[in-house]
Order: sequence, then C-alpha cells, then structure tokens
Amino acid sequence: MITKRELGLFILVLGGLLLLGSLTVDFAGVGGWGELGPLQRLGLWLGALAILVGRLLMLRGDRPA
Repeated sequence: MITKRELGLFILVLGGLLLLGSLTVDFAGVGGWGELGPLQRLGLWLGALAILVGRLLMLRGDRPA
C-alpha cells in the first residue's frame, strides 16, 4: 500500500522535473520567444504547485494515501 509520504515524494519529484524542464527549454534554444513563453510560465507555476503539494503530503506521515 502506498503511503502519503511516498505519494508526496513522487509528486515532489515530478514537480521538480517539470520546473527544471520549463527552465532548461531556453538553454536548448526551443521557441522564438526572447524570454519565458506563456507555456513555460504555466509549467513553472504548475511545477511549483506540485512541489508544494508534494511537500505537504510528505509532512502527513506514513498513513495510507
């Protein structure tokens, strides 16, 4: 059975990957925007939200999810 801590860690890692991916797209030269594009901003916000939710779930302990 999966616990809230494990689910929180999974969500936190996915949010971090989304956040990192949104930031590294500029370094790869994808897109024609001079700055962060609208989808990158959305990715940053969703990644940050996922990190927050994951952290909150991790604090809930080892109870079943």
